[in-house]
Formats: sequence, C-alpha cells, structure tokens
Amino acid sequence: MTKNEIKKAVAKRTALGFMIGVFIGQTILILESLGMRDGNFYPFTTGLYELAGTKIGAVIIQYFITGLMGSMFAGTSVIFELDDWSLLRQTATHFIFTSILMYIAGFISGWFPHTVTSTIIWFVVFIVIYIIFWTSFTLYYKNKVKKINEAL
Repeated sequence: MTKNEIKKAVAKRTALGFMIGVFIGQTILILESLGMRDGNFYPFTTGLYELAGTKIGAVIIQYFITGLMGSMFAGTSVIFELDDWSLLRQTATHFIFTSILMYIAGFISGWFPHTVTSTIIWFVVFIVIYIIFWTSFTLYYKNKVKKINEAL
C-alpha cells in the first residue's frame, strides 16, 4: 500500500468504525441494563456521571468514547496490511495502540476502579481477549489463504 492508499483506508475505516463503535457500545449498555432486571436503562457509570456533572454530559461522553473506540479499532486495522512490516511488528504496534486507548477510555468511563490492582486485572483481561481475537483472525485468514491456494 502506498502512503496515500493507507491514509484513505484509515480515513474510511475510522469514519465507519465510529458508527460501529457507537452501535456496539449502545448494544452493550442495553444488554447490561437488561441484566440488571429492574426495568431501568443505565447509559453510563457513576464515575462518568461524577466526571461530567450532568446526565446528558455523561451520555455525550459515553457516546464519543464508544465512537472513538470503534474508530481506533477500525483505523488501526490498516496496520495489518503493511506488507513491509513483519507480523510481530504489526501485532505489537496494534496491541500498544489499542491497549493504551482502551485503558484511557475505560479509565475515563469508570469501567473499573482506579487502583493498581484493578489496572493490572484490566490489562490481564485485555491481553487474554486480544490473544483470543488475534488467534481467531489469524486462523480465519490462514484458512482463507489455504482455500485460495487450493483454487489455484
């Protein structure tokens, strides 16, 4: 990919990723609210409400955080199309970007307590989830390449 193609792909994926991120974020909030089984909708955490100072402020922050997370995951996926980078470099770069940005989003949103122990647990959970997704995508694309090679 040329630098211009990379810029276009990142811009396109980032815009689409924002919408997908908001959709996924809202879906998770609805499912979590349903899980509470009290008929209420919980659109944000107490910590986010305290940060924002108003309910609408917390909802707006939550909206943009989930959108930015979607943008970040979609935009950084271009890293895996850089043919001149090794898979290790691609994975390490993607992991660093996503883990830092997800941590910041979780910290601001109040998804976990702001303690050292919670931070360590958060990163362990993130690493496990990242490995599961990375392995799943790797196996999927290896299978796809195998089918293409068989067709040739």
